[in-house]
Amino acid sequence: MKILAISDVHGCFERLYKIIKMENPEIILFSGDGYEDVIDMQYAFPEIKFVCARGNCDYNSSFNDEEIIEIFDKKFFITHGHIYGVKRNYFQIEMRAKELDANVVVFGHTHSPYLKNKEQTIYFNPGAVLCGSYGVITINEDKNIKLIHKEVK
Repeated sequence: MKILAISDVHGCFERLYKIIKMENPEIILFSGDGYEDVIDMQYAFPEIKFVCARGNCDYNSSFNDEEIIEIFDKKFFITHGHIYGVKRNYFQIEMRAKELDANVVVFGHTHSPYLKNKEQTIYFNPGAVLCGSYGVITINEDKNIKLIHKEVK
């Protein structure tokens, strides 16, 4: 299964469209900031499942601050990260991930790609679509998970 992880679109509709067309994922995990563009993408790609969290710039969004989804027995925790102070440190988001027993945390807000495996939880910031960064998560039939950062101009 191919999953696209995106965050911080901030109006880069054409870049996001290009990424989705290029990657052709089954699921998109959106961790906030740019909800209008993501709503438009849901119309453009109705065959793709979208799981969306609200960012600090998503003022009128009806998205939740957190979303949980299970994919092949892996629990994914999706959040923007601003409510956990991720620009300062990762302590609060790590505590929330433990509380939720999450296997993978997908977050944004910092605009910087990040990948760390800590205490059997993977923390993944795909970076900002605004800056040309995004992430691809693949899970094979053996339930092995692979996360990579990618860039597009």
